[in-house]
Amino acid sequence: MTKIRAVHQFFPVGQGLFATGSVEFWPPQPRRRRNISIPGQSIPAPDGPYRWVYDCGSSSGKRLVTNAVDDLKHDCQGEKIDLLTLSHFHNDHINGLVELLNEIGAKRVMLPWAPLWHRLLIGFEQGLRAEDPEMLFYVDPVQFFIQEAGDGFEQVLFVMPSDGEGPPFTTEPTAAPGPPEDRDDPDKPSGPGDAVSYGDLEGAYGHLDHRVRMLRSGKAIAVHGVWEFLPYNDPSTKPDDPFGFTTKVDAHRGALLNGNENERQSALDDLRTLYETTFGRGAGMNNVSLMLYGGAIGPWTGQRFCNCECLYHRLIGACGCWKEYETKGAILLTGDGNLKSAAKWNSLEGYLDARRARRTSVFQVPHHGARANWHDGLAALIAPTTSVFSSDPRHSYGHPHAEVLRDFWPFRPVQVDQHSGFSMHVMLER
Repeated sequence: MTKIRAVHQFFPVGQGLFATGSVEFWPPQPRRRRNISIPGQSIPAPDGPYRWVYDCGSSSGKRLVTNAVDDLKHDCQGEKIDLLTLSHFHNDHINGLVELLNEIGAKRVMLPWAPLWHRLLIGFEQGLRAEDPEMLFYVDPVQFFIQEAGDGFEQVLFVMPSDGEGPPFTTEPTAAPGPPEDRDDPDKPSGPGDAVSYGDLEGAYGHLDHRVRMLRSGKAIAVHGVWEFLPYNDPSTKPDDPFGFTTKVDAHRGALLNGNENERQSALDDLRTLYETTFGRGAGMNNVSLMLYGGAIGPWTGQRFCNCECLYHRLIGACGCWKEYETKGAILLTGDGNLKSAAKWNSLEGYLDARRARRTSVFQVPHHGARANWHDGLAALIAPTTSVFSSDPRHSYGHPHAEVLRDFWPFRPVQVDQHSGFSMHVMLER
């Protein structure tokens, strides 16, 4: 029998988002001529766990993120996270990023591609100044990771806008690929995505090619040949630029990407003044948010789950309350994504393929349950087993909004705040 064990977990970080999980795979055992039980024979170890994280931040308190990072560090047992995904660049989703990379590390950091001028708009919207260390993340995320995390990451994977069709829906798992021949050569890229010079993306320097890759539209990340992570970078999220802001940013591109610290700060000061003059403060230009689907490849049966927080689960990962369910097993994370119309959902569903979308068991409700990122009837279109609201109801934003909560009420809404987390353990068999 072949098995997959998947864990979906949300840490209690209040108004923010810090989701994580793992995937383990038990391949089928070689057939024996006789079904003989051998006393003392141990069960083979699974492949994995493959560990993933989606966002790492909070506006309810930095201590909440630190506590969650400490818990995850204990679980990782000295191993780096396999995939760290950043949905977008808002502080309540990324302000624990440096701590996470330094304390645990990540083999691959995946984030949505947005051009320099768009990233700067987002940074200015956050109220950042030229001298703020975090501003470098918006100017040059690769250089920011190098400066703040050092060896805490191995690769940056930019997800390009998801134009056209998504990956084909595969009906059968595929054999896990063997290690690449050049895996031990640090100057040769490996893993998903295409090798690309960072200069090709930014029009600046072209070194560090082996640490930068590009995931084109229609591509997914396969895990052990039986699980897939499929990102969606909504191609309609790039804001309009009626005032030619991008052209003015291009005039400062050399100083921003290749200049020294003083030159970069001077350019940022000029552009921030231009931003405030052109758009005003708090222009609300950002609606980019990389969504992420994670689910099994091919047909699976005998699914079971338990999401209790009892002592047995915390100690040994299982307990006596496992129950048989026809659960779907997949997770769909949206960050602060925009699903404010049926057309938005149809675009996402079309890219994923409706057969994948129907497998969504855990759905993270976009933007902490804000009405501006939702439309009436969205919950019924998704029909998840569990709907997670990652928010702090006592925060000034007032998330989740009542009408969004009512819409998801039939689909087991769960509040994740600074006091309560959530986890689901899924076992798939075939």
